[in-house]
Amino acid sequence: MPIGFSKKCYETHVGPIQSCGAVLDFGCGWGRIIRFFLKDIEPEKLTGIDHSEDAIRASKNTNKWCRFTLIDPYAPTSLPQESFDLIYLYSVFSHLPEEMHWAWLKEFDRLLKPGGMLIATTRARDYIQFCKALRDDPQLNTKPDWLKRSARTFVDADATLSAYDNGQFCYESLRVDGRWSYWGETCIPRTYVEKRWKEIFDVCEYIDDRKACPQNVIVVRKRA
Repeated sequence: MPIGFSKKCYETHVGPIQSCGAVLDFGCGWGRIIRFFLKDIEPEKLTGIDHSEDAIRASKNTNKWCRFTLIDPYAPTSLPQESFDLIYLYSVFSHLPEEMHWAWLKEFDRLLKPGGMLIATTRARDYIQFCKALRDDPQLNTKPDWLKRSARTFVDADATLSAYDNGQFCYESLRVDGRWSYWGETCIPRTYVEKRWKEIFDVCEYIDDRKACPQNVIVVRKRA
């Protein structure tokens, strides 16, 4: 997620970022995004969580100001309810199966204060075509392993594109063993968000613009 993108979304739909009480970076990795909130928000109000021990260790080693916590990959968390004004996650819902993503949506609803904002990204429609292009590439064997794994998803590209265009949640597993067994590739279409996420949240925006963000961006608010 481009630096400042979450801030811009928050200020467009809620108000000045300085008025934001607490921020949660879900799937924070090594903390590359959350540190950019430090100039606007007190560090004790900034929290990053991840289920990777290596990621949390790196975050704590490189950022002494924010709070970082190791979590289980499956909801819920032990964080107190209605404790955050903003929750954002970059390239997390790009990889989760539907049932798991719903469990986390319900947890985010619990964690957000009334009127709080959730910003999440997902793979775009053209990622399905990208996976097909990888399979068709005669040089695929020379590419990084993560691209080889992506090439094994959405094998029936036409059927997946049709499902996407019909508003269906599109997910295929990367067939990873162990702790990451749920990890896959996920494309959530606008019509799915506008129909299903609306059961829980007010939908503010669905941004499908590669100039704005490498992935599609979903912006919603908890009902007051």
